Amino acid sequence: MIKKITLILFVLLFQVNFCQETQIIQEEFPIFPICNLVPISMQNICFEETISEHVENNFIYPEAAIELGLQAVVKVFFEIDINGKVDKLFAKASLVGVKFDQQEALLKANQIFEQASIEIINKLPLMKPGKVNGEVSSFPFEIPITFKLPSSDDNFVDVFPIDSVEWAPLFPGTSNISSDDSKPYFKKRMNDHIKRYLRYPRKSNNPNDQVIVFVEIIVENDGNIYEITAFGPKEFRKEAERVIKKIPALEPGLNNDYPVAVSYTIPITFNRKK
Repeated sequence: MIKKITLILFVLLFQVNFCQETQIIQEEFPIFPICNLVPISMQNICFEETISEHVENNFIYPEAAIELGLQAVVKVFFEIDINGKVDKLFAKASLVGVKFDQQEALLKANQIFEQASIEIINKLPLMKPGKVNGEVSSFPFEIPITFKLPSSDDNFVDVFPIDSVEWAPLFPGTSNISSDDSKPYFKKRMNDHIKRYLRYPRKSNNPNDQVIVFVEIIVENDGNIYEITAFGPKEFRKEAERVIKKIPALEPGLNNDYPVAVSYTIPITFNRKK
């Protein structure tokens, strides 16, 4: 079977407390067995390379999807917990190039790809857990996996992950910055914006001292954010969306000097004040 997989690993390790003052955080990635002898400073690279290889080696295009000519981009969210195991695993598929009149049919089509992606991640080996400031901690990740049929048109991708574009979207007032610096600068401005406006939901009855909400935004090719997708408890999801909606219109991302839609995912950490 000919297969094509576009795999972009977003290492979502912004363990920043957006409800309190910023503090220096030292992180050690979860360690694959094959990465045991790699220096700590190189563990993130070893992790990314190993998980990419794992996905490629375990990638199976669902037969039902092939028969129906379906394609999709699946975002897989998971954590490596304090025991080094995969935890809190879920997936969200988006079909490409096809529409369904019936919601039930669309749901079943998405589930075909979601289940295939979940099976890949469930096969990850037991790892040595990661650490934050010297303490064992769970680490959240997101991996988008693209299921593309070999005969598909080359214009398959119409939304580009931020790390794949030449120019990231720019906040108003940005000047004297290079294309290489535009991506880290965008992420810094985004973090600054979140820290400025984020509030811990007062009416929350969530028993956990720490809650992580994954938020994906798409900055369209006109610079506006029309699509916000958040995963997490409802009250925290609403707060994260409220903050994102305060982002002003941006200068759009660019590829070959052409405006393109850009996706960006960030985990927002809520820490209960004690």
